Amino acid sequence: MDAPDPRVIPPLPALLAFERAATQLSFRRAARDLSLSPSAISHQIRGLEEQFGTKLFVRGARQVRLTADGERYLAKVSAALATLQEASRDMLRQASGELWISSLPFFTSAVLLPALPEFKRRHPQLTLRIEATHQYADFNGSRVDVAIRYGREHAAGLKVEPLVQVKGMPVCTPALVKAGLRTPADLSREVLIHVTTQPRAWPAWLKEAGLPNLAPRGHLWLDSVPAMLEAAEHGLGVAIAIAPLIKVRPGFGKRLVAPFAFEAAYSETIYLVSRTEQARDRRIAAVRRWITDAVARAS
Repeated sequence: MDAPDPRVIPPLPALLAFERAATQLSFRRAARDLSLSPSAISHQIRGLEEQFGTKLFVRGARQVRLTADGERYLAKVSAALATLQEASRDMLRQASGELWISSLPFFTSAVLLPALPEFKRRHPQLTLRIEATHQYADFNGSRVDVAIRYGREHAAGLKVEPLVQVKGMPVCTPALVKAGLRTPADLSREVLIHVTTQPRAWPAWLKEAGLPNLAPRGHLWLDSVPAMLEAAEHGLGVAIAIAPLIKVRPGFGKRLVAPFAFEAAYSETIYLVSRTEQARDRRIAAVRRWITDAVARAS
């Protein structure tokens, strides 16, 4: 393969100026993004046009638009800059020894945190940064290396691997069971505890139990699974936990119990998501093995 000709490749500042201006269709907004002046952006783009002998923009009184040549060049420049950015991110990650994990809050507390000491024993040179969130990880615009999510992310360039199948399971204190909570129909006398990010959890479970129209004594809405489980442990109502992972929660079987023999048939899969191009990255492989082992212990 021939070596790149430096006389053909424009300077990086000019390419960045072109990409921002072409994406924003504004020299002023491009200047703001790159902390430059609009005249500096214009100067960089004019240099590209002189180098190629063609116009990249049609300049109007209040706005600019790309020419056909400009549109073709933008597609290739954007792809090249994205490749450079990802290569640089990889170098930074490897140099820092950091790995970023985006994980569901309950999965984080039930599976990852108890297994952290084991990870440090196996890989003392690596530092994990874990973000517990229900938001889907942005693999293009963030430093996330691995994500733990419900459902498949239909996005090019991502490797999606099933980790564990889970299903909803009501839990409450033993005191509520002693007070008469024996069958799903008895939920009409109880408060149902919900998580705002999972509003369909209780309706879906009740439908499977043959009680789609059940009216409970009340509802309590909380913003996270850990908060919901703590509320259930305080006897404030009945919560929907995630089985089988709930079984590793400290105090399960004592402070929290499953009151019903009925088990829902519907299940969802939790997946491990990573970038396809990092499939052979030893650090990603180490995290994958650690998470897989942790899930096996939790299940």
